[in-house]
Amino acid sequence: MFLVAAFKVALNIVKGQCFRMEVTRTRSAVKSILWRAICILVSVITSYLLTGKWDIAVAIGLVYNVINIVLYYFHERIWNRVKWGIKTSKNRFSKSETS
Repeated sequence: MFLVAAFKVALNIVKGQCFRMEVTRTRSAVKSILWRAICILVSVITSYLLTGKWDIAVAIGLVYNVINIVLYYFHERIWNRVKWGIKTSKNRFSKSETS
């Protein structure tokens, strides 16, 4: 599925139809939740190694990471509004560059 999408984007660039994709809120939310799942696992294991108690380790891991899920989501949404570092031209590639 990913390869098909990447191929379609590549074809559009070759045809001179480069476009800017817009990031949805759902994508930002899913991305932050998946990243935090990894972080929860790491922080719970680290907390356990430091405390030796699973109940404290799970509490630390969950509280810390729920806060970070919310903060990361808003961080992503704010950065999606920042125009710095994004080229906004509709057709960035000329026919001579893609030939």
